Amino acid sequence: MTKQLGELVVADYMTAEVITVEDTERLTNAIRKMNVHKLSAVPVVDQQGRIVGILSSSDLIEMVHEIQSDLGSLAHVSANTQELLLQLLVNQGDSTLVRDAMTTPVETALATTNIVVAARRLVDRRYHHLPVVDDANQPVGIISSMDFVRAIADYGALLAG
Repeated sequence: MTKQLGELVVADYMTAEVITVEDTERLTNAIRKMNVHKLSAVPVVDQQGRIVGILSSSDLIEMVHEIQSDLGSLAHVSANTQELLLQLLVNQGDSTLVRDAMTTPVETALATTNIVVAARRLVDRRYHHLPVVDDANQPVGIISSMDFVRAIADYGALLAG
């Protein structure tokens, strides 16, 4: 017997092989990891493996906007000063930690959370990812807005016969 939409839980559609980054990791390393694995978000964990935030492409875009704003001010300084300031920005970027860029607090769900309830959390908060945690607040998966689209498509196909 097939589950009804109201019976589906997060575990039915989450990605169970979750890639995480530590909050003390350099941001440049986290970006590389996201790029290698083609991820738009990664849960952030502390040294005990508990979730403490999420790092998403939206967080990174916001940082770029802030840097662009700072760079706009460079038009009023000498070429030597511009070069020095640009180098300082590059150096700062390499020393920035994930905890300085992540979104916190992070909204999470349990694997047993009803999928409609989890989808409502994403809609209400305007998030695109929801880390899935166990009772010890350690990540066991992640569910994205595309996973919810897949659930609706599967359910629609089921109804269509």
